[in-house]
Amino acid sequence: MLSEDIIRIGSPIASGDLSNEQRIRWLTDVDNDVCKNFFQNVFLLEIFADKIAFHYLRIGDGEGKNFQVAKNRNTAFPIIYPNGGNPIHAQGIYPVPVYLMYEKHIKDMNKEKEFASEVVLPRLKKTVTYKNESDEKLEFIAQKVAALLKENYDSFIEDEKQLGILCICDLNSPSFKRLSTNKIDKKLLRITESKLFPGSHLYLDGDIALGGIIEAKFSEAKELGYKKKAISTITNQPEEEVVSIYNKSWLWLSPTWEMPKSILWGKSDWTNGIKVDKKSYEAFLYGTQFLKQITVPISSAILKEMFAPYMNVEAKRNMRNTSFEPIYGVPLVVPLLDGDSQQLYKRYSRILKQEDLTDADLHLEILAGINRIIPRFSDEHRLNLLYYSGDLSRGNMHIRLMLTDVIPSVAEKLQTLIRDINTIDLFDIRAFFTLNQDRKFYRIQSLPSIVSNAFGPGYTWSTLQTIFNQQPLRINRVYEATTRKLVELANKEDYWGMMDELVFHYAFLAFYNKYNQEIVKNKERVKTLSDWNALIEKYQGGKISLEDLQEAEQLGFVTGLLLKQFSNSYRFKTGHDDFVKHRVMKFGSKVTPEMIWKLGVLRCKELKEQWNMNLASNFEKVLANVLLAFIEADNKKLLINEKDKFMTAFWSGYLVYKKEQKEEDNENGN
Repeated sequence: MLSEDIIRIGSPIASGDLSNEQRIRWLTDVDNDVCKNFFQNVFLLEIFADKIAFHYLRIGDGEGKNFQVAKNRNTAFPIIYPNGGNPIHAQGIYPVPVYLMYEKHIKDMNKEKEFASEVVLPRLKKTVTYKNESDEKLEFIAQKVAALLKENYDSFIEDEKQLGILCICDLNSPSFKRLSTNKIDKKLLRITESKLFPGSHLYLDGDIALGGIIEAKFSEAKELGYKKKAISTITNQPEEEVVSIYNKSWLWLSPTWEMPKSILWGKSDWTNGIKVDKKSYEAFLYGTQFLKQITVPISSAILKEMFAPYMNVEAKRNMRNTSFEPIYGVPLVVPLLDGDSQQLYKRYSRILKQEDLTDADLHLEILAGINRIIPRFSDEHRLNLLYYSGDLSRGNMHIRLMLTDVIPSVAEKLQTLIRDINTIDLFDIRAFFTLNQDRKFYRIQSLPSIVSNAFGPGYTWSTLQTIFNQQPLRINRVYEATTRKLVELANKEDYWGMMDELVFHYAFLAFYNKYNQEIVKNKERVKTLSDWNALIEKYQGGKISLEDLQEAEQLGFVTGLLLKQFSNSYRFKTGHDDFVKHRVMKFGSKVTPEMIWKLGVLRCKELKEQWNMNLASNFEKVLANVLLAFIEADNKKLLINEKDKFMTAFWSGYLVYKKEQKEEDNENGN
């Protein structure tokens, strides 16, 4: 259950040894980039008894887009950015009298009565630290604040758009402190110097602010369901009070999404779904903030590999990286057992800071396309991967995939496997086709890219689930797709493109064999370059026997070698185009094993004699066995049942064949 995972992630953070300043950073939006411009205009109203003073502050340095928030001061203004709704109106519950001000609010600060009654008073009534105050006192504060803002209006108003923060530093309330010294307790957060008491400093009480934040969030949740003396879904124990977990604290569990709600529930009956106690809810808040911080978009290069057209090579080439909807990835590392909270928190901090990490840690860009590195965890944890698209801040999002219960040691093996494919195997495959070793090959850089290029975008998510759960893969679709793309490129005589497709094909086959051997632990394997190298050596010596041609792939590969050797002499003697292009692939037809057999191999002997072609001695020896093998394959229905394996191997042999010196001598009549 997603909510339980979030709570298990948040618990070590909630119970860790964090300072008030760090906790406020976790639970509010003071460090949210979306909120940084609010700190350019801070309207601070200092109140004591019936006295009031106005401060205009900038909590940071720089101008416009270059403005940077002062990290040593912003936690004294614990703002919470609204999720959804109209931010012009008072929303939710406010922990302390610190409120976001939008352009309309700031422009209307010269309208004293309206600003007091429509902006300040509704927010005061929804503030935790004022919940026991009378309406008369709150109206008095609102009027004093509005009057002083109007009086100073000309000193801060500008023509361009402004965002800001309204902070009511009420020294009559225990939330704020005034001290004559700057050396204070760490629980206090410095705001600025006092104007009512020159030489003194104003502070926000961090303990009260944190209590207000938890109370505000818990009170918001009560609006959708609240029970006393009930059993928490999370602890499975009787709790003093429980609330619904469906709320706007985190919009993956937003009540604006009606699916989890029964038609029999009332508007405040959401506790019938998931009900959570206050301690678990606090952990949930920390967990959601942590996930917000580690959420990253998948790079556009990986998205192109994942979702570009699969069967059409030309269409994929013409797709731009910007053609795809952004998809976000979230890694969740969940402990199976309750352990050392402080150690877990330190590991979570390493994920956020991306410091002190090594190649031995889990690089999720390789495994999942997510640009995050996870420190090595034991198998007493599980890695869950969540992908979504849309705008989370508006609650308009769609979960693409939730990969659960990934064992860290399995993820490590997969990471090593993919790295080996990109270094050792890719080098050997390119050498096999005599291709440039320097060009980057994005298709096998990450597991999602490998899976999508092998099986197609429609199978990406399900195949990732299969791999991380250590289940066997079905490979027939890979051969089918490779064959279709090779035929498309062959008709265009794009032989470099064909070799590019075959490089990926054999890289995937290397992945497949290693995956079966190291992850699934079964003996199934497919033919790779080592098999073909042995056949090439036999072919060149004219030692191919009928036993070497019993499988469709073996027959296809040797036929490719044979027809390429014949084609070289055919072009030299006749001056025509490539033999297969000229005689077999008539008018761009989709070439099949039967066409290769009947229009290609069967004509070789006749055309050789007709044109008096000087072919090396190995050709005649191999041709006889290939003709016999085709008859046997036809009887066994191999040319139909395994046509894709045959065709992939055929083009591999055809493109990899190289002339030997004695063959060139024969062609030249030496």
